Amino acid sequence: MSEVDLVIAIIGIILALITTFCFNIGIVYQKKGLKEAKAKGIEIKTEEGFISLIKTFLKLFKVKSWLIGAILGVVGWFPYIISIGMVGVLVTEPVMATGFIFFVPAAMKILKERVGIIEYIAIGMLTVSPILIGLAGISDVDLDLYEFVPSFIIFLAITLTICFISLTLAKKKRGKSSEGLFIMFGGAILFALGGSATNVLAQALIQTGEGFQWYTLFELPFGIFWFFLGGTYAHLWVFLGFWMMAVFNLSSLPYYQGGFQKGKILIMYPILDSIALLLPITAGLFVFRQTFSNIYLFTIAVVFSVIATIVLSKYQVAIETMDINKKEIDNKINESTEEFIDTE
Repeated sequence: MSEVDLVIAIIGIILALITTFCFNIGIVYQKKGLKEAKAKGIEIKTEEGFISLIKTFLKLFKVKSWLIGAILGVVGWFPYIISIGMVGVLVTEPVMATGFIFFVPAAMKILKERVGIIEYIAIGMLTVSPILIGLAGISDVDLDLYEFVPSFIIFLAITLTICFISLTLAKKKRGKSSEGLFIMFGGAILFALGGSATNVLAQALIQTGEGFQWYTLFELPFGIFWFFLGGTYAHLWVFLGFWMMAVFNLSSLPYYQGGFQKGKILIMYPILDSIALLLPITAGLFVFRQTFSNIYLFTIAVVFSVIATIVLSKYQVAIETMDINKKEIDNKINESTEEFIDTE
């Protein structure tokens, strides 16, 4: 495989930076909206079923801050799709992970959140790791839409199994300190699979040989008809890639949003972002057959990401435990006060 042309790489990186700005600022505004919603009694409860979730999100759309964040997130998908079509997931995803440059100051200013020095170091490691991946000599994307199918199915089977286990553990840990963390892990995996499906969609669009035309917006959800009416095999994957992207991203929404509402955004979002980096990169290597020339930089980056995720996960559990203990103490104080008043 040839390396990505420099001009194309620059354009792809600029588009990825636009995407990460939209995503990161959008996440901060969504967290602000979730805090405002919780104060009004609006809380995301994944265990209450689909209809309840729909009603909750309809209420969230009426919260201005959350709506602004959601709009920014949708806007960010357009440069994201173009970027991975030009330079591939192994370039786009690492560049997007540098969005902490936008995210941390925004979270501190808008949400007034703070973390300790160890957690800042972990966030810094997550910021450096994608840069190292970008310097590791990324190959161009050359996706064979026939040969990649078996490895893609295996990849989906493994990741969805891990996701199911995580969400099952979240149900068993309901009300405990680790519940929010398991919800976030499950949602992050679904979100990351949405990124991998977007890569399939982008490559399939390129292989149709038609470029982006006015009718492409109709072909995305209805590409199966293009295929049946004599189109190439790539049209089938335009259809499948679009719907996988839509399903994974929509299904991830209540879980990672629930994680945001339950924990500090300065901790929860880096966990989401690191999984959204590592899984598509894994898919890039083993499914989409991208390669890198410097294994040492890549290995260091992966180690940084794993260590930082573990550190932030432990910190989040500790914070949630403190919050639960504080609530229990407050409840006991209130109960004692009420008993004393009744006695009097």
